[in-house]
Amino acid sequence: MNKKISQLKLPAPEDHDPHPRLLLDGYGIHAGSCFQALFPDGWHDITLEVAWEQTGPACWYISTSGYENVCPVGLFVQC
Repeated sequence: MNKKISQLKLPAPEDHDPHPRLLLDGYGIHAGSCFQALFPDGWHDITLEVAWEQTGPACWYISTSGYENVCPVGLFVQC
């Protein structure tokens, strides 16, 4: 079975929540969501979380060790 590959995108402009959800195929994702993401060296399992002290799309981060400094916006993931 082939998995679909989609890109994590910025929230919709009309989402004015201080912690807006990133979009995947037009749907908002939730904190704690896990994905296989494509990095230059291949596919890696990651978990996405929200930092409450930051607002806007920058509140999203990867909590998986080794990927904390990578912005999740724009990553291609298997879904």
